[in-house]
Amino acid sequence: MKHYRLTAVASLLFLSTVAVAQTATSSLCAGSPVTAWEHAREAVKSGDAGRVMLALTPDKRAREASSYAVGAHMVLSLSELAGDMSKKPDVARKAKEAEKKLSLELDGILTKYKAPSIKKIGTPLMARVYAPDVLKMFANVDHAAFARDMEKFFVKAEAAAKQAGVSSEGPPKLDELVVGGGPDLNAELSGLPGNGDIARIQAGGTVVSFKRVKGCWLIDSSEKKKG
Repeated sequence: MKHYRLTAVASLLFLSTVAVAQTATSSLCAGSPVTAWEHAREAVKSGDAGRVMLALTPDKRAREASSYAVGAHMVLSLSELAGDMSKKPDVARKAKEAEKKLSLELDGILTKYKAPSIKKIGTPLMARVYAPDVLKMFANVDHAAFARDMEKFFVKAEAAAKQAGVSSEGPPKLDELVVGGGPDLNAELSGLPGNGDIARIQAGGTVVSFKRVKGCWLIDSSEKKKG
């Protein structure tokens, strides 16, 4: 195979978060694929997973949201495995306690955003992560806020896994939300985009697909160039 701002100083933090989200939404509406690519670079540089989500098409946001949920569950499964197999009873006990606590927290995040539970996604998880019916259930969540909460969740999950003596790949890097295993975001685009609302442009050895959604160019997918 990758949020949670709680209140502090009450409404001040809430209002500032809303302001940032509104700014990001307006600034990521690109008039061309090239500008969309630049917006994605800036979003990754900001370190804000929510802003990165806003550089993507709604369909890609749903795919990345599903990946977040499944990836988080897999990290927790690793923690559980460490608890079951550990020869150190104290480590095993702590691993299981952390796994239980984090599982409840993950369930809470999915419920908060009206996203499907891990059980509802179904098994095998890796085969279900991009299933059309699963993506449909992730289509209407607040993808930006969900991504921010999941990034924070992964910090906790990774710490618990490390304590249990287990390592994992953790959440995707922010640039991977945009291009997957494709090009570095610093790669320059080459070739002219096609006409209409879809453009496929080369970036290094990868072809990046852009779509125009409600007048805004956004990144939809990427794949290795064939041949």
